[in-house]
Amino acid sequence: MADIAKGEVPFDKIICTPEFIGQLKKFARILGPKGLMPNAKSGTLVGPDQIVETVKQSKQGLIEYRISPEAFIMSKIGLRNFGPEELYENFNSLLMSLVHKKPESIKGRYFLKAFVKTSMGSPVKVDLHKYSQIAS
Repeated sequence: MADIAKGEVPFDKIICTPEFIGQLKKFARILGPKGLMPNAKSGTLVGPDQIVETVKQSKQGLIEYRISPEAFIMSKIGLRNFGPEELYENFNSLLMSLVHKKPESIKGRYFLKAFVKTSMGSPVKVDLHKYSQIAS
């Protein structure tokens, strides 16, 4: 917490239990804009009995994504220091996760189009032919 008070955030995720959320609230202005403030919706605010399993899943590379009202899927697949192989592996894992979670009731095309984009860059279109074949 001393590092956070100085404005340094030397981690990618905070997982905590409800009894510690009060101590983190004073750092909400620093953690909130970075998406690091723990909350139940993102799975980072968990009960004491779930903390060990949540940390284990996070270290194994839990894939997190959000779906907007327009049905856009947004997810982080890498950091600036990742190489091309690591980024491809993470992108492939994300799409395979989506393929495996496809509801049985959906018929026809599951993926329409995809783009990969850096936080400040322009989007690059991705060929989804391989994943569309797996999904159908």
